[in-house]
Amino acid sequence: MKEHGLFRLVTGSALMFAAAVAVWAAISSHTQGAISFGTLYLVDSTGDGDLVGPSTSCDDGTGHCTLRAAIEASNLHGGADFISFNIPTTDPGYSNGTWTINLPRALPDVFDSVSIHGPGANALIVNGNQKFQLFKVTTTGTVTLSGITIANGFDTMSNNPEGGGIQNINSGTVNVTNCTLSGNYAYEGGAVYNNYNGGTMSITNCTLSGNNAEQGGAVYSFGTVSITNCTLSNNEADFAGGGIENDGTMTVTNCTLDGNHGYDGGAITNYSTLLVAGSTIKDNSSGYYGGESGGGIENSGGMLTVTNSTISGNQTYGFGGGIFNMGGAVTINCSTITNNSAIDLDSGQGSDGGGIYSSPFSGSRVQIKSSIIALNTATYNRNLSNDENKDGSFVSHGFNLIGTNEGAATYFPAGNPNANNDIVGTSSSPVDPMLNANGLQNNGGPTQTIALLPGSPAIDKGNSTTAAGVHLTVDQRGVGYKRTINRAVLNATGGDGTDIGAFELGAQIKALSRKTHGTAGTFNVNLPLTGLKAGVECRTGGASGVHQVLLTFPNAVGVSDASVTPDPKAPGATGSVSSFNGSGSKAVTVNLTGVSNAQTILVNLLGVSDGTNTNDVSVAMGVLLGDTNNNRSVGSNDVTVTQSKVGQAVTMSTFREDVTIDGAIDNTDVNLVQSKVGTKLP
Repeated sequence: MKEHGLFRLVTGSALMFAAAVAVWAAISSHTQGAISFGTLYLVDSTGDGDLVGPSTSCDDGTGHCTLRAAIEASNLHGGADFISFNIPTTDPGYSNGTWTINLPRALPDVFDSVSIHGPGANALIVNGNQKFQLFKVTTTGTVTLSGITIANGFDTMSNNPEGGGIQNINSGTVNVTNCTLSGNYAYEGGAVYNNYNGGTMSITNCTLSGNNAEQGGAVYSFGTVSITNCTLSNNEADFAGGGIENDGTMTVTNCTLDGNHGYDGGAITNYSTLLVAGSTIKDNSSGYYGGESGGGIENSGGMLTVTNSTISGNQTYGFGGGIFNMGGAVTINCSTITNNSAIDLDSGQGSDGGGIYSSPFSGSRVQIKSSIIALNTATYNRNLSNDENKDGSFVSHGFNLIGTNEGAATYFPAGNPNANNDIVGTSSSPVDPMLNANGLQNNGGPTQTIALLPGSPAIDKGNSTTAAGVHLTVDQRGVGYKRTINRAVLNATGGDGTDIGAFELGAQIKALSRKTHGTAGTFNVNLPLTGLKAGVECRTGGASGVHQVLLTFPNAVGVSDASVTPDPKAPGATGSVSSFNGSGSKAVTVNLTGVSNAQTILVNLLGVSDGTNTNDVSVAMGVLLGDTNNNRSVGSNDVTVTQSKVGQAVTMSTFREDVTIDGAIDNTDVNLVQSKVGTKLP
């Protein structure tokens, strides 16, 4: 899914920031001021000067405030302070809409509570130039980092070579929101390291890409970490955990882990307690030569729970293309594990457990409920394998679809259904789950999923209650996508009409763009939340770029905020939310202004909650004035069609040609379409 790039502070600092905003407006853009709840420091230079003078002034001796001086001042001033940025475009570090702070030396440790709020990850880069660790947090208080790109941090020379981008070394709390962490390196935790001394971190709405470490390419944690609405891509670990290594307590929610590589655990290596929910783990890999494990996830002695998630396209050279479990406990609920592979790289050893491999070590156990494990590949045992059938390696809690059961026939005896209401195939008679041949794609929600096809044997044969007895109300896509849509298919005995796997087939959220065409009435452009193409709004928004988007949910929802992400592929693209309403009902209306033409925007509802689940919801809308035939470009055919309908009434079949929305199709519409010929969506 596309990254929103939105600013949303975590709850722990939201009240402090709201108070700060109220007074910021009263402070001159170059004035530092003491505030009763802390001090606000406004960085106005990409330079690197040290603090000169009292801690309330943030002056580096030249009349400017640098990031270094602001941190030094905050450290000297007790209490929770704030650092923001107001750097002019005349600053030497500014280029093409982005300010870059190139560090010639390491920043000072952060040893007092502070909130550092940047203008956006696309607008501010803090660059370590592959020489220095960037943010080392030693306070036992709370530190918030938001709206910053943290790039090219490097830590191998310190006594604790951990966390090239961010290191939480004490028992403090670090909140990271709307940041990009890229190109960072350390021995442990290339981008982020969280200490075992009670350290707590939340990483929200962030992108972690291209980071590298010996262990935990992007994130390494001994403490407590939540990772939410994030993308971890193309990170690498020379040993374990290409994306993440967890030795503490961690939750990964609504995230995508894509293209990461580790010697063991392509995306994740877990040694302790890990919950993966609403997430997609795809196209990760592990091992270089024979015998390595866990293309997607390696669980080594830990407790791993995977719920409402998709594990697909991962590969390993050895054992467990999707998941490798050794001496630990794994529970899989309402998930889809497909198209993973265990590959024999000329080692002569073969490969095993294309979907899941659970080793015969004592204590290894994989419990599975209402999940699809099918269409995986390996030299031996395509979907499930435990080698020697020891120690009760697999436990069925029922309602599963297992494509072929070789390697686990003891635990999943063939039957359609069997005694556990599992649908199980064999090598000679496999079960086809009938998954969409397009594989992972945007089917709505914050992560990609694999849709079921109509007629799939998984439809209505599952159960919405996890192996631990928790009732799920949404599928992987989150709020607005009900976990159970009971169709006209006979339910499994003891089932509740839920589909097996991470995806529930059926109509869910509906989105549209609405405009009033004079006295002819109101007409809507449908905005699909699934597939590759967005709906295109071809009608004028006027000089102010005004549009209205409506989202209808199956149940009443609350919404905390709304925002627009302009098209990053369209130079100078603009757009913002003027207002939104309907929170607490099924229908939410978002009013937009300043939306420029020829772009595809994302309209984002933040903190959408049904009372049990909370996630963000985004809908894409193409904005291309004159694209009456909805093909993402304006050409002569749009002009011809509009001309042919001049004088006709504005109806459901003709409203797109009334591009001026005045209730009549006339030469004004023709001329406007003609003036836009040659424009197209990026």
